[in-house]
Amino acid sequence: MEKASTSNRTEQRAVIKFCAQAGMTPTDTYKFLQRDKTRKVCRIIVFEWHDRFSKGRTDLGDNIRSGRPSYSDADVDSVQKELETDRRKSIDKISSRTGLSHGTTHKILSADLGMHKVCARWVPRLLRPEERETRVAASREFLCRWETEGTSFLHRIVTTDETWLSFYDPETKQASMIWKTADSPPPKKACTTRWTKKTMFIFFMDSRGMLLQHAVPQGQTVNKEYYQKVI
Repeated sequence: MEKASTSNRTEQRAVIKFCAQAGMTPTDTYKFLQRDKTRKVCRIIVFEWHDRFSKGRTDLGDNIRSGRPSYSDADVDSVQKELETDRRKSIDKISSRTGLSHGTTHKILSADLGMHKVCARWVPRLLRPEERETRVAASREFLCRWETEGTSFLHRIVTTDETWLSFYDPETKQASMIWKTADSPPPKKACTTRWTKKTMFIFFMDSRGMLLQHAVPQGQTVNKEYYQKVI
């Protein structure tokens, strides 16, 4: 995650000021800034600063507010440093470590860093490239046989799967949520957790439905010979 430093924000505001004075629209200014793929661009911030410069503002610095002082660029940097160590941190955890309030921390995350929290997308397996190629080749072979042999070929296929069923619920998607920017890819995680009590089940299915559900005894090694015995 690239660090959004004070100098980067000042340079970005200078570009917005130039575009506003050149007569460009806020949307065109936002698209122009997106050309630099090394820096994150927040649409809301671009539109806000474009409006300020269009109304005659010349200063590139933050607004000076009366009363209780708002957060500074150093506060934004400290929040981002906390996320660089662990993006699963909650707002309360970040605020306790930075000394900022819950509301200020949330504003920095959403407005200044352009981030929101998402869940990791569940996938059956985190396959290696060669494993993906093997699955694609097998799928293509099945499609070729289906085209030549018809539906009767599908009825002859028996597939199997094995999975661990735990004695308690694994980690929820809520617990695995992390902070991400709008242009970063969603996270992934394999469906595995630290289980202390579990039982392995083997399932056999065909095109009509489930054929067999088999619970593997504790301590039994599942290999080719055991599969043949079960079948």
